[in-house]
Amino acid sequence: MWKLNVKIIKTGSCTIDPGNVASAIFTMLKNQIGVGGGSTVTLIKEEDELLLIDTGYERESDLSQKNKESNYNLLITLLQLNGINPVNINKIFITHSHVDHYEGIEYFKNAKWYCYHQTLDDLDDPIKDKFITLNEDDQVIPNTIVLHTPGHTKGHSSILWSDENKSVKVAICGDAIINLAWLQSGYIWKFNGDFYDTVEAKKSIKRLLNLSNIIIPGHGQPFFSTRRLKGLI
Repeated sequence: MWKLNVKIIKTGSCTIDPGNVASAIFTMLKNQIGVGGGSTVTLIKEEDELLLIDTGYERESDLSQKNKESNYNLLITLLQLNGINPVNINKIFITHSHVDHYEGIEYFKNAKWYCYHQTLDDLDDPIKDKFITLNEDDQVIPNTIVLHTPGHTKGHSSILWSDENKSVKVAICGDAIINLAWLQSGYIWKFNGDFYDTVEAKKSIKRLLNLSNIIIPGHGQPFFSTRRLKGLI
């Protein structure tokens, strides 16, 4: 059995299904029945380092204090249920500059915040001044590297974790890979106003599938990177 130092704290959900027309009304209906569209939140533990990847903010259009506190309390509870004291998280990495992936980061005052250098351009003041920028192949904590995976946004990035023997590799993909349904459909998510490029998005998907054994997508359950899936792109 593989020894994984990677833990999904919260599995993300999706408010738009592949092939559907983006609809504010349908998104609101999904919100009402409990689908908030927040991103997956992943934790990597290496030695004394605790790295949180993305923050899983639900109902991203609602930036009220009430929703912010609700999201924070949910994340804190999920961390505690997984035996993690939130104050011990010392690093947070965000895959890109969309609210559902970074909002609430300000509550983690003991952590250093990281992002790919191009992501910083899309963040607002004053929050952007608190980020440490990284480049391709930089190490965030031991056994992890940053991958630039553009397409969904120009500066989108992912994290690749490997065990010490390099026998298993886990790609934490953010929205470079939305979820298994989107991947299998052949559709590319283009609903965000800052969508960058379809060709680059497909290149990033192929790269992530080829580099890893396990995919942790931005808004769904993890899955294995199989030969069949690699053949879809």
